[in-house]
Amino acid sequence: MACKIDPNTSALIVVDMQNDFCHPDGFYGRHSSLVSPLGLKPELVTDGIPRIKPVLQAAREAGLFVVHTQIIRDSVPDSVSAIHQIIPATFEAVLNAPGSPSLEPETWGSEIHTDLSPLEGEYIVQKRSFSAFYGTDLEVALRRRGIETVILVGTITYACVLHTAFDANVRDFDVIVASDSTLSWDSSLQDPTMRIVDLIIGETHSTEDIVKAIKYTTKKKG
Repeated sequence: MACKIDPNTSALIVVDMQNDFCHPDGFYGRHSSLVSPLGLKPELVTDGIPRIKPVLQAAREAGLFVVHTQIIRDSVPDSVSAIHQIIPATFEAVLNAPGSPSLEPETWGSEIHTDLSPLEGEYIVQKRSFSAFYGTDLEVALRRRGIETVILVGTITYACVLHTAFDANVRDFDVIVASDSTLSWDSSLQDPTMRIVDLIIGETHSTEDIVKAIKYTTKKKG
């Protein structure tokens, strides 16, 4: 299926590209030894940043509505733990590791990586669960702008990206997931997650095809 994107009715959602997730000096980068026994490799997320940048640049140039999400861990009851459910076997060890707990509000770790920093006017959604829709005003923001299609890039593919894709689908948005600029700590889960998206949620396309579709439609209208 060809990738088709209308910049006037599409939004790019950059999911959770925060320092604690994707910077070598972030919490999970510093404590990779705690998760590596489970086959999880935080460096796979760090290495994926250059694949997200072309999509973000193309979206900005074409005037897509750009959304950045941040998952925040704070003292709100039931707030999460969600992020640590990704690595349940090491949950206690991670929380007790030296250094600040991950994703605390208003810390460097919770900030979006500088290579992908939001520009003025881009929308930021702070969330406390996997889905960017749960307990946030994201749906309202998309509806007000006439958005019909959401394009997802970011991390973690089989957690926050997948949950956000599901919730977008049940809210009747068309969903496009970038197959190679959504990022996983466990590479063995990337392809199965894309299969789920293709079967019951929406479409998956390569970063290259998404960028081409954005540029083609923009050029055609210009």
